[in-house]
Amino acid sequence: MKNHWDDRFSSQDYYYGKEPNAFLVEVQKNIPKGNVLCIAEGEGRNSVFLASKGYDVTAWDFAPSGLDKIKKLAVEQGVKVKTELHDLADVEWEEEKWDAIVHIFGHFSKPVFDRTMEGVQNSLKPGGYYVSELYTKEQLRYGTGGPGNPELLCDPKSLMEKFDEYFFQHFYVGETERYEGIGHSGLAHVVQSVFIKR
Repeated sequence: MKNHWDDRFSSQDYYYGKEPNAFLVEVQKNIPKGNVLCIAEGEGRNSVFLASKGYDVTAWDFAPSGLDKIKKLAVEQGVKVKTELHDLADVEWEEEKWDAIVHIFGHFSKPVFDRTMEGVQNSLKPGGYYVSELYTKEQLRYGTGGPGNPELLCDPKSLMEKFDEYFFQHFYVGETERYEGIGHSGLAHVVQSVFIKR
């Protein structure tokens, strides 16, 4: 899996484009300024956008070629993003470290997803935001992006249950249009969330 992403991001082109995710742009104004972590950040389009809005941003990915492109895009846009090479399957999460954690189209096996959601909750400060847009299992019928393995796609009910003690500022399941590089192209089925730690 790691080699797959490292190979994908090794091209000069940005597979998901350089523009930030549209849902993140929409909700960014609600995210408190401070330390923001972008997980499974890929090539940096979202972390660079947040840095341009005045956040102190750290980006995690496990593809070295992706981290290199984050650094390149940050220089291009005149912002600073701290990059760290981490595999979410075994990364150590610091307790109450982040004001927000952003998770855009990062899809994992169930054990890694469960571990990551537990880490997110432990690592958010009280009042911290978890912001995500993920493909649901319905996305397989659309074929406009995301993994072809249903086990890697998000179950919205499971996501709600994991964050049931959080304040739900936004939660949406359904169709949306996504045009993000060549990786996401057209009508898609997503779950969007903004959960705030009480």
